[in-house]
Amino acid sequence: MRVLVVDDHALFRDGLISLLGRWSEFEVVGSASDGAEAVRLARRLKPDLVLMDVRMEGVGGVEATRQITAADPHPRIAMLTVSNLGEDVFEALRNGAHGYLSKNETAERLRDSLQGIMRGEAAMSSSTAAKVLAEFAQPDHPGGSPVGGSERLSRRERDVLGHLVEGMSNDEIARTLHLSEATVKKHLGSIMAKLHLRNRVQVAVFGVRSGIVG
Repeated sequence: MRVLVVDDHALFRDGLISLLGRWSEFEVVGSASDGAEAVRLARRLKPDLVLMDVRMEGVGGVEATRQITAADPHPRIAMLTVSNLGEDVFEALRNGAHGYLSKNETAERLRDSLQGIMRGEAAMSSSTAAKVLAEFAQPDHPGGSPVGGSERLSRRERDVLGHLVEGMSNDEIARTLHLSEATVKKHLGSIMAKLHLRNRVQVAVFGVRSGIVG
């Protein structure tokens, strides 16, 4: 897994690179100290995963995420922050980020989260996911009003969507619905294509806002 690390604090950035280097499944292909550099490197290096600091001088993590995902939807982007969920994190999720990671995570929790995001899971704890869904479901939140499009989903796609909102992984959904994990991924891909969504966080938000689940 090719990783780009983006953080404006050199000590944290170097420490994260060193930590990732201990795990054979990750290959750090580049690092950046600000969002503008991250955008340039993402275009040139084509990483599978970008670990993006939320707040940086100049071009911040939210804007860099928007530019990277607009140019190439392939990289999965996880936001890094020391703070609780704020509007900047919600904005990043709206712009294509695949999850949220606290800089206070343990090494093993971080590793599990990164492995999960590459399996198509959301890189956030269940409690954080619940906060995200609750925030987006508020009528006065930007984009928080009910949305259409649910009529395009099949019954099985609705089943998958319902379990995703409950916080289940692909493997858990597969076991619950007696499907293969590959079939679950196919259904999720179909949901995203039909609704023009970019990741499972946005799919879960749609599920709550549409009134299908939640």
